[in-house]
Amino acid sequence: MSRRICKSLVLVWLFTGICAAASAQRLHLYNDSSLYSVYRLLQDNDNVVPILHLGDSHVQAGFFPDAVKDRLQNEFGDAGQGWVFPYNLAGTNGPGNYRWGSFLKWNSDRMVDRNVSQWAGPGGIMISRQQSWSALTFSGKPLKCLKLWYEGGQGLPKANAGENRPEAGEAVVYEHEPGIEAKEVRVCMDSVTETISLNFPSISRLYGGVAENGEPGILYHAIGINGAQFSHYNQFDGRTTIAQMNILKPELVIISLGTNEAFGAVSAAQLRQEIGQMTGRMKERNPEVRFLFTTPPSGMMKKRQVPYKRKGKKRIYYRVSYVKVSQATTLRDAMIMLCNENGWAYWDLYGAMKADARFARAWSGDRVHFNAYGYALQGQLLAEAILASYEQWNKQNIKP
Repeated sequence: MSRRICKSLVLVWLFTGICAAASAQRLHLYNDSSLYSVYRLLQDNDNVVPILHLGDSHVQAGFFPDAVKDRLQNEFGDAGQGWVFPYNLAGTNGPGNYRWGSFLKWNSDRMVDRNVSQWAGPGGIMISRQQSWSALTFSGKPLKCLKLWYEGGQGLPKANAGENRPEAGEAVVYEHEPGIEAKEVRVCMDSVTETISLNFPSISRLYGGVAENGEPGILYHAIGINGAQFSHYNQFDGRTTIAQMNILKPELVIISLGTNEAFGAVSAAQLRQEIGQMTGRMKERNPEVRFLFTTPPSGMMKKRQVPYKRKGKKRIYYRVSYVKVSQATTLRDAMIMLCNENGWAYWDLYGAMKADARFARAWSGDRVHFNAYGYALQGQLLAEAILASYEQWNKQNIKP
């Protein structure tokens, strides 16, 4: 065999090994043994398994969590849309697979607003108006029950959904429950529908709701707020996460935060403290909950803009250069260390991006967020990592 052929074979072997390692990196969950209790629930086709995906703008847009949700529900069953908030009535972006409607103007408050003086609800955002009668419509995937949390006066909302005969159950008042202070009402239909109209005799705030279709499977709640950090979820003595544990009762919480901390120069020690507070409060309310962290992406920030003129043009153009956010690496390492210390599962998005050339075309124009393709790719890889872990566990735990 010639020296040239030997060299070619070695290069092919190295390339194959690198590709295999990259694939393993993308599909690997670390500390996944902590999720085995969730896998047991998924193995039973008769369960409704609530999953809560918390995050920032990467989650609020919907592309990332929807890609995870679609893949997992396709595998384990679809129990419904999950958490639904009227982002469009609040004047901000949100998932595109459901929509709220109202002919009234609503105000909005978010937990990330400056000088925030009141709790923004279990979703970190609420819509409000002067207390009075109000009408709202909800349209989305087929659903049978819509559970809502709101504040208002006396009287239950009335619903109309075509030929269905909806019945509104008694409102459950959480005024004395830590972290909640709201009314809950459950509106259920005789059969599935895609649109529900609601007439509230009196309402001042709407915190959001949960859409269910009455089927077993995964009920995937995605809650993300633009600009959110761990510290925002810990505001008001952690009422946001306490309420989430009380009303959503998730078996698994996927946490996708850290980008805004990296851009805000939050230290590793601060990050560890905030994560500890969040998870501690969650465990107090729901001792059996399991965590799956995703490390923050690398992110880029503008380094400089160089003005220039094109020949024959009066307009000034700018060449923009970007630089990686070094603090993202620091916080990623701190998050991984904390997960290893506590035995929490994590998926290393930061490492997966370095190992996958497809992420080169996944960024949006600001190099902080991703385009729809990039978020879908993240969701696909995270779901595949979860499924790969589940299949490995399932081989050793197949029911007789």
